[in-house]
Amino acid sequence: MKKIREAIISLDIMPKETYEKFNKFSKLQNASADEIWKHYPSTGLNNYDKNTMVLEASIIETYLLINYLRDNNIRPRLWHNNPLFIHNEKLLRIKGEEIIEEPLENLYFVSIREALSHPFFRILKIILQQKGGDLVKPNIQTMENAGCMNKFYAKRELYNQREKYLGDVIIPFNITTRDHHTFMKYVKEHLGNKIVLKKDCVQEGKGVIFKDLSRENQMESISKILNSHKTKDREVLISSAYEIEREYRCYFTQHDDVKTVYSIKQRVNSENIDVYNQDDITIYKNIDVKWHEVKTNTDIFKFGSQLTKEMLDSLSFDTGCLEFAKTTDGKIVFFEVNQMAGPLPFAGEDTENMTKYYYSIFDNMFK
Repeated sequence: MKKIREAIISLDIMPKETYEKFNKFSKLQNASADEIWKHYPSTGLNNYDKNTMVLEASIIETYLLINYLRDNNIRPRLWHNNPLFIHNEKLLRIKGEEIIEEPLENLYFVSIREALSHPFFRILKIILQQKGGDLVKPNIQTMENAGCMNKFYAKRELYNQREKYLGDVIIPFNITTRDHHTFMKYVKEHLGNKIVLKKDCVQEGKGVIFKDLSRENQMESISKILNSHKTKDREVLISSAYEIEREYRCYFTQHDDVKTVYSIKQRVNSENIDVYNQDDITIYKNIDVKWHEVKTNTDIFKFGSQLTKEMLDSLSFDTGCLEFAKTTDGKIVFFEVNQMAGPLPFAGEDTENMTKYYYSIFDNMFK
């Protein structure tokens, strides 16, 4: 690790309500990792107490980072909603009517979740590196793509192995409303009646829309989705709707050519919801989800870990949560890589593994 005198932790991504809640748990600034995890509910246990715990992963991650920095004798500073600007090689901060120049020697500017895709941060990174510091975050390449939620970034990297991991996909471009019926006729002929439309993913996460093309009156809602790809940075991907046997959520790091999978969760979705009768599927909001811990000494963990590492051979992400599924007919279907997924820790061994996961992320950020 370089000689770092202090690290500014940017909390600008936090909404006002989350930041206020973050401040209520300020006692965790001097807490151990084990104590910090006690304030985040363990998956699979009914142990959430709103008076002593938080559900926001960003709050827990920040306190874990503070603990890590203090263990490495680095002074953390927390910034929220600071007006900043760069003048030549200076970083200036507006405080009321005063303008303050921030000393940058051996300073690290740290972000956990935001993409930092604004050109300001690319210039700031150059200036910091000239002065012995750096701008650091997990998956620094998300400064270059459209952000951590652009699932197409991972799909582009896997596309040379499409048949193995992605299956049949159709990606529209510049299709006008008058073309929609002809286009959807083609989709139906090649993908079948049951399809999934996603504005930058497939069958995962927020805004997934299932359609059964054998049903009547589907075109109005489909046209709205197809038109959305004309918006800047919006892409629509269409795939077949798969019958899923088992879904995997695999927390990994990929540092210095060493791939490590720390934790795997399995997800089972409720069968009591007609996904084809929904305007969209939002996990946690309108679909019941059950999570199961996969123990590290099981064949299922070995299977999920091996497949994750195989996919990582084609992916540039240095950390994250890779999600894929095994279908009922034995296919493997890649869903997405979340740059910083919620940790979902199970009590006991899994909490220890999640701590190792985050500390590996921090090791790579501050190496």
